[in-house]
Amino acid sequence: MEIAAPLIIASTASSVYYTKKASDAQKKQIKANNVAAQKAADLQKQQIQMTLNNEQQKNLSLLARQQSAYKAKLGAGGLSQKGSGQVVLDTMQKEHDIEDKYLKKQADISMEALLNGIDTTRTRNLLELKQNKYYSNIDTINGMRYTVNAGRKLLY
Repeated sequence: MEIAAPLIIASTASSVYYTKKASDAQKKQIKANNVAAQKAADLQKQQIQMTLNNEQQKNLSLLARQQSAYKAKLGAGGLSQKGSGQVVLDTMQKEHDIEDKYLKKQADISMEALLNGIDTTRTRNLLELKQNKYYSNIDTINGMRYTVNAGRKLLY
């Protein structure tokens, strides 16, 4: 019977220790998952920005070529760049501006989706962390109950 009390204490302490150790390992894993998700999101963000810049540059180059070709055509025909010729050039510019806005909007939507995804991952990881803590506490309490009940049986 004299051994029962230290046995109960040792058993409870070891149960708490291993539960805490497992909980800490889970916390580290969740934090690592958050860091990895953030790095992946940062890389995707860079990719989206690079793609947007590339497409904008292509469209700007295309506009410049189209306008140059049209100006050359006007000049070769002996026409001035005023009047209807300028309207055509202005229309080309407007089309370019519309395409540019479209590309920016697409990039913004992609960025928003990316941010929503990372927020969802963080929320899911936080929920998992809270669940792990909850179950860890339950395991600790159940372990303590078991040890106390076993200790009572030894004492009586």
